Amino acid sequence: MQIKGKYIIFACIMMCLMIAGCSNTEGNHDEQKSNSNDAKHELHIAAAASLTDATKDLEKAFKKEHKDAHITFNYGGSGALRQQIEKGAPVDVFMSANTKDVDALGEKAQNKYQYAKNTLVLIGAEDSDYQSVKDLKDDDKLAIGEVKSVPAGKYAEQYLKDNQLFNDVKPHLVFAKDVRQVLNYVEKGNAQLGYVYKTDLYQSQQNGKSKVKEIETANLKNPITYKSATTSDKNLAKEWVKFLKTDEAKEILKKYKFNA
Repeated sequence: MQIKGKYIIFACIMMCLMIAGCSNTEGNHDEQKSNSNDAKHELHIAAAASLTDATKDLEKAFKKEHKDAHITFNYGGSGALRQQIEKGAPVDVFMSANTKDVDALGEKAQNKYQYAKNTLVLIGAEDSDYQSVKDLKDDDKLAIGEVKSVPAGKYAEQYLKDNQLFNDVKPHLVFAKDVRQVLNYVEKGNAQLGYVYKTDLYQSQQNGKSKVKEIETANLKNPITYKSATTSDKNLAKEWVKFLKTDEAKEILKKYKFNA
């Protein structure tokens, strides 16, 4: 009887362990399923710094149809963002301030779409009497974006070269990581003049704290074209690019002075 009792106790223990094991397996499966669903609703977007304000409104509009979407933005110079993607950064959508950096990704970039155009302007302090870069004095500074990583910097350099102004202003140049930093340099007096997008100047003026004004428009030979693409196979990424083609998205971009 004692032996039989021991067998019964042993059988009960084994049954309990099996039930616990099944329960843990189901729990792990449910947890994995939950994590998978969470990842499905996450959207990582690398966006040009000039889109900082507009993308906040785009996100709100997108979430009306995609309520579970969890969107995170990484802002910076388009060239720097492209390099991050090339190195394996977890990015689902790339919103560049040019076409070059999207195209440079090759097959990594899919579902390409030219979603906006912008204008380059020369800015100076509110009380400035400068009329152009020709008015720069000996110790004055002209701020532009880093040419290799910031499209606005490349556009500014090309404009200056096309108009035979580059050699004259070269000693005055200071470089910034993005257009927002150029704006900041001029606002704080660290540079007397700077080249930024019209959209950035507009947003600065809308905030009511702007200490800068537009001096002149840089008439470029080729328009400033913004391009987007998916950089992962996530369905939500495709939905975002599809959303950029809607009238609602275009109206938001126009609100921030983009041509869409």
